Amino acid sequence: MPIATLSKFCAGIAMACVLLTGHAQVSGTRWQLRVMDSKHQLKAEGTVRLTEEPETRSCMAGHWKIAVVEATTVNDQKFFPLTEPLAYEIENGNITIGRTRICDDYAFLSGKLDDDTIFGTYRAFGLGFSEEMGDFRLTKIH
Repeated sequence: MPIATLSKFCAGIAMACVLLTGHAQVSGTRWQLRVMDSKHQLKAEGTVRLTEEPETRSCMAGHWKIAVVEATTVNDQKFFPLTEPLAYEIENGNITIGRTRICDDYAFLSGKLDDDTIFGTYRAFGLGFSEEMGDFRLTKIH
């Protein structure tokens, strides 16, 4: 029995190290962000840096951190808010980036976390509404 317990403990430590390493690879990284509408027309594009700094003014529960937009090349502000403060959260192998400071008027990009390219959907939602707006792609800048 003690060997089985030790094996489970070691497996748990190894799993925690893998999860922490995956998260560490995201923070401090720069990404090229492209947001498209439902017709796949480019509406917003820029460079985003994911920080370890907590987003303390979020209306959403969770462990949000600040995402800094360093530059924009295409910016339809009415479609996706690249000039507003953005935050991100990583949970269960997924990343969500978006506007969290304006309560009940959220704009979220959500996709499966990956090392170099992340694809996902863009949703706008709030009190009494939810709409799929399009999709996005994040490509890591090396």
